[in-house]
Amino acid sequence: MGKIFDYDNNFFAGISKVSDTIILNFLFVICSIPIVTIGASTTALYCVSMKSTRDEDVYAVKEFFKQFKQNFKQSTIIWLILLLVASFIGLDFYMCSLMSNDILSTAFKFIFTLISIVIGFIVVYVFPLVARFENSIKNTLMNAVLMSIKHLPYTLIMLVLTLMPLGAFVLFGKYWGQIVFLDTCISFGVVAYINSMLLNKIFNGYIED
Repeated sequence: MGKIFDYDNNFFAGISKVSDTIILNFLFVICSIPIVTIGASTTALYCVSMKSTRDEDVYAVKEFFKQFKQNFKQSTIIWLILLLVASFIGLDFYMCSLMSNDILSTAFKFIFTLISIVIGFIVVYVFPLVARFENSIKNTLMNAVLMSIKHLPYTLIMLVLTLMPLGAFVLFGKYWGQIVFLDTCISFGVVAYINSMLLNKIFNGYIED
């Protein structure tokens, strides 16, 4: 009977991780509401998630706000850079739709689509990199690009997972209420947790013993 109530056993450890994931999801959503803080929120979310998947003892709320504050400047600058680039790409797509030459329009849309995919690749890695390694903004962005290409199979899996919470609105728009509920409660946290398992495996290859 004693083992059933042993708080170190797998059952209670699993319950603890689920509750932490829900808490982290709420913190991420709330702290991302100002929009400009999304970068810092994402960094904090992945820092705690990666530590959790490494079975480190971490207090989710305390660690989240610690990392949010500690990495706020760098994460926000990176986020604003990516947001600015994404805005230009969106404008370019709009301008392409106004072009009278269909062939030229299609060619430019193809180019901008490739750039969009690269931006997506960067997003998958850049904030976890900020959470795990100390580096300059330039080097962090470059490492995000290089890692995303080197570990392309993992990158594609993580990109699909990352897009799922918001992509669900496009695929299952009529269930928007349920999607909002899941995104608010757990979706982002679950995605971060799954991605963190892959990211830890990737990052461990760049850490010297």
